[in-house]
Amino acid sequence: MENNYPIYRKLDGFARFYKIESADLFIEATVVQNTVHHQTIQAVQFPEKLRIQDMISCSFNYIPMSEEEIFRFFQ
Repeated sequence: MENNYPIYRKLDGFARFYKIESADLFIEATVVQNTVHHQTIQAVQFPEKLRIQDMISCSFNYIPMSEEEIFRFFQ
Protein backbone atom coordinates (compact mmCIF):
# COMPACT_ATOMS: atom_id res chain seq x y z
CA MET A 1 0.00 0.00 0.00
CA GLU A 2 1.42 3.34 -1.07
CA ASN A 3 0.48 6.53 0.79
CA ASN A 4 0.98 10.16 -0.08
CA TYR A 5 2.36 11.91 2.97
CA PRO A 6 1.59 13.90 4.97
CA ILE A 7 -1.69 12.37 6.09
CA TYR A 8 -3.89 14.20 8.59
CA ARG A 9 -6.08 12.65 11.28
CA LYS A 10 -8.06 13.63 14.38
CA LEU A 11 -8.88 11.43 17.35
CA ASP A 12 -12.67 11.57 17.68
CA GLY A 13 -13.83 13.04 20.98
CA PHE A 14 -10.46 14.53 21.90
CA ALA A 15 -8.50 17.66 20.98
CA ARG A 16 -5.71 15.59 19.40
CA PHE A 17 -4.60 16.06 15.83
CA TYR A 18 -2.01 14.13 13.85
CA LYS A 19 0.24 14.89 10.92
CA ILE A 20 1.63 11.58 9.69
CA GLU A 21 4.90 12.22 7.89
CA SER A 22 5.80 8.61 7.04
CA ALA A 23 5.12 5.00 8.09
CA ASP A 24 7.31 5.58 11.16
CA LEU A 25 7.01 9.30 12.00
CA PHE A 26 4.14 11.53 13.07
CA ILE A 27 3.54 14.81 14.90
CA GLU A 28 0.79 14.99 17.50
CA ALA A 29 -0.84 18.33 18.29
CA THR A 30 -2.75 18.42 21.57
CA VAL A 31 -4.89 21.40 22.53
CA VAL A 32 -4.93 22.17 26.27
CA GLN A 33 -6.60 25.36 27.49
CA ASN A 34 -6.43 26.94 24.01
CA THR A 35 -2.70 26.22 23.74
CA VAL A 36 -1.37 23.78 21.13
CA HIS A 37 1.41 21.44 22.24
CA HIS A 38 3.41 19.43 19.70
CA GLN A 39 5.19 16.14 20.13
CA THR A 40 7.13 14.36 17.39
CA ILE A 41 7.01 10.59 17.63
CA GLN A 42 9.49 8.38 15.80
CA ALA A 43 8.08 4.85 15.74
CA VAL A 44 10.83 2.42 16.66
CA GLN A 45 8.94 -0.43 18.29
CA PHE A 46 6.27 -2.51 16.61
CA PRO A 47 3.31 -1.19 18.71
CA GLU A 48 4.17 2.38 17.69
CA LYS A 49 4.25 1.35 14.02
CA LEU A 50 0.86 -0.36 14.44
CA ARG A 51 -0.53 2.86 15.93
CA ILE A 52 0.50 4.75 12.80
CA GLN A 53 -1.13 2.10 10.60
CA ASP A 54 -4.33 2.42 12.69
CA MET A 55 -4.28 6.17 12.14
CA ILE A 56 -3.78 5.77 8.39
CA SER A 57 -6.60 3.21 8.11
CA CYS A 58 -8.91 5.29 10.39
CA SER A 59 -9.27 2.50 12.97
CA PHE A 60 -10.12 3.14 16.63
CA ASN A 61 -11.91 6.50 16.21
CA TYR A 62 -9.32 8.22 14.01
CA ILE A 63 -11.06 10.58 11.59
CA PRO A 64 -9.58 11.71 8.28
CA MET A 65 -8.91 15.43 8.03
CA SER A 66 -7.83 17.61 5.14
CA GLU A 67 -4.79 19.85 5.34
CA GLU A 68 -7.09 22.87 5.26
CA GLU A 69 -9.12 21.62 8.25
CA ILE A 70 -6.11 20.88 10.40
CA PHE A 71 -3.54 23.45 9.24
CA ARG A 72 -3.98 25.82 12.20
CA PHE A 73 -2.81 23.15 14.63
CA PHE A 74 0.51 22.70 12.80
CA GLN A 75 1.56 26.30 12.15
